[in-house]
Amino acid sequence: MDKYDKQEQLSSRYKPPLSKRRGSRAASDSLLDENNHLKASIEALIDSARYNQQTQEKFYALELYFLEANSYELLLRRILTDLKRQLKLTQVELFLLDPQQETQQLINEIYGKLNYSNLYYTDSISAIKAIYGGNIQLILSNTQSDIAKLGPGMSQSVALLPLRRGNHIIGSLHLGSRDQQRFHAGLGGDFLLHLGTIISVCIESSINQERYKHLSLVDMLTRAKNRRFFFQALATEIARSQRSKKPLACLFIDIDHFKVVNDTHGHLTGDRALRSVADTIAPLLRQSDVLARFGGEEFTVLLPNCDLSHAEEIAERIRDKIAHTSITNDNNLGFQLTVSIGVSYWRDGKQAFDDSEAIQNHLISQADKGVYCAKEDGRNCVRVVED
Repeated sequence: MDKYDKQEQLSSRYKPPLSKRRGSRAASDSLLDENNHLKASIEALIDSARYNQQTQEKFYALELYFLEANSYELLLRRILTDLKRQLKLTQVELFLLDPQQETQQLINEIYGKLNYSNLYYTDSISAIKAIYGGNIQLILSNTQSDIAKLGPGMSQSVALLPLRRGNHIIGSLHLGSRDQQRFHAGLGGDFLLHLGTIISVCIESSINQERYKHLSLVDMLTRAKNRRFFFQALATEIARSQRSKKPLACLFIDIDHFKVVNDTHGHLTGDRALRSVADTIAPLLRQSDVLARFGGEEFTVLLPNCDLSHAEEIAERIRDKIAHTSITNDNNLGFQLTVSIGVSYWRDGKQAFDDSEAIQNHLISQADKGVYCAKEDGRNCVRVVED
């Protein structure tokens, strides 16, 4: 055996002390644990990034959903009804600042009253400040004092989002969840703040669009719908009546001797008389009915789901109410008006027509004939002309 073999043999027999071997194994285990911990951290970060991306995509889709709403009515439905479902919320409430009640009046004249139990209008910024305790900033909370700011419900956490346009507060959006950890003070609120900004823009934009729509569909003197709106509504109600097989009635209302009113009292008083007639008729109608100024001193009333006898009753109430309403002229002297009313009626199956245009012509011509008969019979009366 040469010296090289002896060295190899000695080397193979050598083993490090037990303490050193254990230290090496511990270091290896420590590196393995650290590596596993690092891998778990990376996976958690990837999962978090993936979740944030999915959340962001969901919010972007939601923002687009609001931006695509082409009317105030549709926007409110998406905020107050669809948002609750899409975000799996227990409650959604919307407060809007409307100091002069202009928005409410505008929307009522276009759509009638929108009945949402979770929609509130307030005429004072102080009411919104009270919700936030004075400082109007985003609140994410699961405390009972903040949860109580929502109406009765099952919420265990809430998000209160101020709605701003520039430096102005226009309202407040409240979200409630059964999950106590859904909204809390330590949660980042960037997505919600951005959503609040988008909703604010949509609300302001939709109200402006409704103002333009209002100008094109409402008679500005009487605040009744105009002739254009009447024909749109008539086409809609004929189609609905054909589907539902329910009756449709129409009234033509003509002010008696209106030229004498203008000649005797002046055109300003004549305008006042037209407004008075419209204001007298409106409270006697249902929300689904349509009052329009057809032209000059003539008004129309569209009565969906209304049979002939009921339409005659409504017409008689209108005639009687106007006859007992006093109008004041520029010299503060009162006088009364009377009206002649024609009633027409249509029900699918009762009268056969080729198309909806023929139904429309029938309703208008028969109501117009009724007015003519009422004039012939001495005015201040209701007449029906049936085929």
